Amino acid sequence: MAPKKKKGGKKSGKKSKLAKMTEEERILYLEQKMLAEEEMKKKKEDMLTQFLKDKLAKEEKNTRFNANKLNNQWRTIMRTAKSKQLKKDIEVLSQTFERVVDRKDSVIKSLAKDLAEAERSEERRVGKECRSRWSPYH
Repeated sequence: MAPKKKKGGKKSGKKSKLAKMTEEERILYLEQKMLAEEEMKKKKEDMLTQFLKDKLAKEEKNTRFNANKLNNQWRTIMRTAKSKQLKKDIEVLSQTFERVVDRKDSVIKSLAKDLAEAERSEERRVGKECRSRWSPYH
């Protein structure tokens, strides 16, 4: 396939321009052209570098934001799970406490009953002793 010619004949205009120049002018022109191309290439690289730096900064900001968001959600989930566990633990401790209190109450009642019996027994003994000392047969 044959290369298409552009309208206006720019290529041929440049060739004729270069053909009219002296060797020194041609070298100078080509050097300027290369410098301009290098400068454009450098500008493109700088723009791309700046774009990527901006994109990286934005990505880091979003990463920090999302990490905080995830941490908050995780803490909420963990609090919920922990509160359920703590409620179960409190229920178990409450039941244990009630059993201990019931045992101690029964021990106290038993001791109070034993004390009452001992007091009655002592009263009977003292009463007997008193009656025997003051009895007419003594």
